[in-house]
Amino acid sequence: MRFVKLGLISVVVFFVLLTAMGSLFPSDIIVTRAINISASADTLKNYIADYNKWNDWMAGAKTSDLKVVAKDSSTAFFGTTVIKLLEHKTNSWKHEWKGRSSPQVSTIELITAGPVTTVAWKFEEHVKWYPWAKLGSMMNDKILGSSMEQSLDNLKKTAEH
Repeated sequence: MRFVKLGLISVVVFFVLLTAMGSLFPSDIIVTRAINISASADTLKNYIADYNKWNDWMAGAKTSDLKVVAKDSSTAFFGTTVIKLLEHKTNSWKHEWKGRSSPQVSTIELITAGPVTTVAWKFEEHVKWYPWAKLGSMMNDKILGSSMEQSLDNLKKTAEH
């Protein structure tokens, strides 16, 4: 009985400590990447606005069986993730990525300065207060960021050739 009580108290204290540590982390996680590409904004718009062309540059879709499949001009599927266009302005696209975890909002912006266009890509996610969600969000930049970098490099190679 003494060991059961000690084990139960230990679990509760550990949960409270994890919750307290998790409360120090932000609830809104933002991962951003940008790249300069020697191509016009019009050229890049062709690759970004058309879901069917995402397979040419999207990391994971370029070399594997996992492809971006367009349902229509505002919805696509990337494996089990649904990508939905929320907003489109002249040089920016905002998408919702809804999969198994909490939804993420992605924004791709084109900023033109002379012959070079900067492509800025941002993912935003709101995580719940659960300790495992907050502590797990620490890995977002490493996991998502490297995939974004690879995708932007692929876009650069594709658009500049």
